Amino acid sequence: MKREIITIRENGEIHIPTTPVWMSACEIADLLGAFSGKVNAQIKAIFKEGLLMETEAMRTVRSERGFIDLYSIEMIAMLSFRIATPQAKYLRRWIIGRFSKKKVSSPPIIVCYTVGRQHN
Repeated sequence: MKREIITIRENGEIHIPTTPVWMSACEIADLLGAFSGKVNAQIKAIFKEGLLMETEAMRTVRSERGFIDLYSIEMIAMLSFRIATPQAKYLRRWIIGRFSKKKVSSPPIIVCYTVGRQHN
């Protein structure tokens, strides 16, 4: 499984790779500047609360050191909103900035499908 990780530079610049992002709890802890115990506790809470499903947000892969659980970018994003560290704040702000960024696009095309009726 080819995967890459998200990184945050010292200046707060976020790098999200174009390949699928799957990270271990230790890698997420390093990314967010948190203890791995805190990350693991939050992951368990997210699954327990039903906010994400394990089948969608977690994969177990075999590595040279044994089996390792990897978590999706959706889990990483959610953890950034549940952990209070400067690095998590950088990632939260980046996520919010991406949502609020205005994009220039063409006007939408509206298509209306009807069954059994004709519109004039």
